[in-house]
Amino acid sequence: MAQEKPLISFVTPMKEKDFRVVPLIKSIRRQNYPQNKIEIIIIDGGSNPNVLEECKKLGAKVYYNPKQLAEGAGMGKDQGIWKSKGKYVVIAESDIELMDNNWIKKMIKPLEENKDIFASVPRLYVNKKDSITNRYLSYVGVDPFAVYRSIEGQLELNNKIKKQYRDGYCILELDKKTPFCMGSNGFMFRRELIKKVGDYAQDVEFIARLAKHGYIKFAVLEDARIWHKNVKGFHDFVKKRIKWTRNYTKVYINEKKDFIWITSKPKFFVYVIKNLTIFSNVPISIKKAIEYKDIAWLFHPFFMFFSTFLNVYYSLTSKKMLKQVFG
Repeated sequence: MAQEKPLISFVTPMKEKDFRVVPLIKSIRRQNYPQNKIEIIIIDGGSNPNVLEECKKLGAKVYYNPKQLAEGAGMGKDQGIWKSKGKYVVIAESDIELMDNNWIKKMIKPLEENKDIFASVPRLYVNKKDSITNRYLSYVGVDPFAVYRSIEGQLELNNKIKKQYRDGYCILELDKKTPFCMGSNGFMFRRELIKKVGDYAQDVEFIARLAKHGYIKFAVLEDARIWHKNVKGFHDFVKKRIKWTRNYTKVYINEKKDFIWITSKPKFFVYVIKNLTIFSNVPISIKKAIEYKDIAWLFHPFFMFFSTFLNVYYSLTSKKMLKQVFG
């Protein structure tokens, strides 16, 4: 007798003027997986009513989020997870799309095979038709400054990461003191774990709290890709990074945190200085441009400079950030 498939809950926080969430939902509906075992939850912060109506037609459950923010205790992602009923939850931002009709099957495999694995992480799909900016971000993640801790950046730029290879995926482990930044863009985890940490604050905070509780093993699926239509171009990137960085220094900084960005101040300051000088990142950008045959990598030093400068600037405008950096 075939084993019953587990229920999968997709949680999408959003505030959309256009219909970019529709391709995400349609890619979920195309999955070779029982549709009665898929739950789509949208936590909405004030989207176009026509967008919401289209989501409902595609079978999504829509809930209103008066606080509008996606991250933070009691905010969009947190609300959606507590409303979900699935064995596994997928954090699915409205601007992603599943690039494989067997995506769910691939993602649940390591979780079903190994009870010690707390999550499955997909890789980002690089669409050659995207703008140079979005192609670059598809290699290193949404915030270039965070590559020294982000799972995307580390998988791409750190060849010393230890991996245990299995059939169709590899297993990695978190360092409890310096866990990876991850948790969004198709991140799938065991729903029961939310009860261990109390809430889903920021993506990185959730990971840090899990590591603190001893949940350190996760799977990376190379062939389960998501297309993150993050930005249309550089101007869009600038607006998004300014908004996020400003929110972090004025809103998220006030929350209780287990995730510590700076674990070694000397190394961190050297990292910041190297990024601001630009030239230190030129060799790796040339190497990667040749490896992938993609000129997007040649802009790596400039994106690192801009993202670092933005973090430095907003840190200098926040007393709490200054205390965190220099205290």
